[in-house]
Amino acid sequence: CSSDLLPPLDTTGLGLIARARYALLYRLVMRRERSAQRRIEAMPKVAADLRYYRAKSTTTGASYSDYLTLYEDVRRYKPREILELGPGMTTVVLAHALLDNAAEGAPLGRVTSMEEGADWTAMAKAALPSHLSHVVDIVHSPKVDGHYKIFRGVQYAEIPDRPYDYIFSDGPERHSPVNGDKLFDLDFIQVVRRSERPIRGAVDNHYLTFYVLQKVFGTALARYDPIRMIMLVGPVTRNDLRHLRKENFVPDLRLFAATELKLRMARD
Repeated sequence: CSSDLLPPLDTTGLGLIARARYALLYRLVMRRERSAQRRIEAMPKVAADLRYYRAKSTTTGASYSDYLTLYEDVRRYKPREILELGPGMTTVVLAHALLDNAAEGAPLGRVTSMEEGADWTAMAKAALPSHLSHVVDIVHSPKVDGHYKIFRGVQYAEIPDRPYDYIFSDGPERHSPVNGDKLFDLDFIQVVRRSERPIRGAVDNHYLTFYVLQKVFGTALARYDPIRMIMLVGPVTRNDLRHLRKENFVPDLRLFAATELKLRMARD
């Protein structure tokens, strides 16, 4: 089991009930991880290519739960153009899912996988099994600061203009290249804001990115799954983006307790 990829969260300072709730949640997380590992290893071609990629790279990989979520999403929704923000062993899983779709008669899809580091780009290309290369385009692009409304994040400088209908977000690395601030991954929003095509996707375990996506799309369209430790987004188009329509903090005001001002986003 890849339990090293799922370290327990720090519960220091939490009350007894909160610690108990998290202990239960963590057991459910690990049960999901063990089940996902069994299901991935029951796919001999996928499991073999994951071992091949790991042996030829220095990546730590993602969780088996992530692999299974991505495989099942691609098999269920049959996307034609997948945008992967950060290549790795997940690239292998996405490519296999596309090939399995095509074997059942679906049009052959493509994974466009973005990477900001030149060395990591070369490693990702070298580690990718050659029989998957015809459905994977690994693209090098530096990361830059960007923004959506009041939110500042990091994004890839140049993503190929393609009609993406599925996004997996696990990059770029979230520290600003300008001043080192820890930000969030912005590309999911930037791609959706240019698209009238419905887009679905998954976002890996980045809590600041989760927070912003829920503010921008709302909790109905940006759903965090605490057992899979992943956010599922969509289907969304540019019409689902929200903005800060009115700064009305009156409901937050408290006379006999600390006032916590909350950010309220709306969609016209």
